[in-house]
Amino acid sequence: MILAATYIHWRCIAGQGSGEAWDSVTFVPSKSRPGPEHPVAELARNVALCNGSKNRFRLHLGVGIDAPKRTIVPDRFSVPESALDRVAGKRILLVDDTWTTGVTVQSAAVALHDAGASQVTALCVARWCRHDWSDHRQLLDSCTAPYDAFVCPVQSPSCTVAASGTGI
Repeated sequence: MILAATYIHWRCIAGQGSGEAWDSVTFVPSKSRPGPEHPVAELARNVALCNGSKNRFRLHLGVGIDAPKRTIVPDRFSVPESALDRVAGKRILLVDDTWTTGVTVQSAAVALHDAGASQVTALCVARWCRHDWSDHRQLLDSCTAPYDAFVCPVQSPSCTVAASGTGI
């Protein structure tokens, strides 16, 4: 299994930064299940262009993991010393399973930058929405077509890859 967005749209995802594919991949660990058995870890293991074990590493929960929610905390996560060579000066793709407030993925990105990453690109595979929140309701009500992997998550509708129907 390859994560479709990273296979089909890697140029668009990478184009948001340097335009080059990522060097390393990690994921935002869950406080309740921070290890490799969490489903988001499986997503990170299946990123196109960088799914070899030499390119992956795990973020650890940091001393700030219990900080108040809805606050970006630089030490909510940490980069283990054994992974510094995969981070320092590298372009990192940071995979998260769900975007609710953005605090966890932003805290993880800060930890990666503090460890020397030259660029961090976040890829969230789902967005938590509530129909009783007006801005979310507008988004949900606008979604009338079924999911289509060729609809670019970054540049749609101007994505040339999606328009041509080709991936890598």
